[in-house]
Amino acid sequence: MIGEPRRIAWQISLFYAALFVGPGIWLPFWSVWLESRGLGATEIAIVVSGGIWLRLVAGPVAAHLVDRSGARRRAIILLAWGCLLTFLPLWWAHSFWPLFLIAMLYAVMWAPITPFSENVALLAARRYDLQYGRMRLWGSISFLVTAYVAGLWLKGRDDDWIWGLILAAMALLALASHLLPDLRLPLDRPRLTGAPALRLLRHPVFRTFLAASACLQSTHAMLYTFGTLQWRSVGLGDAQIGWLWAEGVLAEVVLFAVGQQVLRHTGGIGLLLLASAGGLLRWSLTGITGDFTLLVVLNLLHAATFGCAHLGAMRLLSEHVEPNVSATAQSLYTAANSTFLALATLAVGPLYAVAGGLAYWAMLPLSLAGGLFALLLWRRRDALQFHPVAD
Repeated sequence: MIGEPRRIAWQISLFYAALFVGPGIWLPFWSVWLESRGLGATEIAIVVSGGIWLRLVAGPVAAHLVDRSGARRRAIILLAWGCLLTFLPLWWAHSFWPLFLIAMLYAVMWAPITPFSENVALLAARRYDLQYGRMRLWGSISFLVTAYVAGLWLKGRDDDWIWGLILAAMALLALASHLLPDLRLPLDRPRLTGAPALRLLRHPVFRTFLAASACLQSTHAMLYTFGTLQWRSVGLGDAQIGWLWAEGVLAEVVLFAVGQQVLRHTGGIGLLLLASAGGLLRWSLTGITGDFTLLVVLNLLHAATFGCAHLGAMRLLSEHVEPNVSATAQSLYTAANSTFLALATLAVGPLYAVAGGLAYWAMLPLSLAGGLFALLLWRRRDALQFHPVAD
């Protein structure tokens, strides 16, 4: 009979695989679908960034309730089914305001799912001595396969297929949410009083951590919003674009697979510094070339810009946050990333309309700032216990 730790690891891994089918279609092709509905570059940036902004509120509010109740699995199930039901009406939306309002309702449902899922994975890793990266890599594999297959499928087909593929992905996620283990903290855990989110935010080192992570993740704003459109504009086909999205994540998968060994040498902060260096190289060149071979090489740096930043942050949260406020800390991390990403997305909309691929250069200051905040964390590494500051 399969042991409990192994069973839980596979349950979480399979859920991660389902969770990232949607983003595997959404990230490369959502802007394409919005453009097919008549939206311009600035309107697309508003729709995309509006959903990101909502994570700032929806995530922490939901996390506060979950940390009090401990019902993480139940919350994820309800939110996953909510995503399916709120995404469905987008088919009948053909102008900016209906698209914007329905997309915002969907975003409210989607916002807490990823941080809650990460929280379940981190709790399982701590309780059963599991490797977070080994579970999380199945999400990256799923993203990789989905992005590439979707690119092949959409070649020569109407852009309306994008909506249908995402809807199917939401149905898969809703079903897969029932696979998650119901991990709860001991009944005798310290009771939460006041607002743990505010208390965590009073911690200066925690704020530095949030700033470092948010700067590094927001460097993907141009890629996430206009990457596919820009690659189309330089003559790449949908199959090539699907590969670019997929192979970048393949490098990320390799990192997650060997992450435990890498972390022994770098630590969480070291991975944040690697993410900064990778971003300075990747974003300086991505927007000025249409050469497919060079773009393939540059996209391998996704292992640094996203993979190192995320894995480093997860290590810091796992090691330095108390379990009874872990969902709140995880959601604050996601909210900070969302805030910076939303601001960066709003900025790149007009920049892309004027400068095209050169808008990638706006990501360079964010990579540099993320590295500087990581260096500040390194200087304060002896104070890296993110306990809520008492009232």
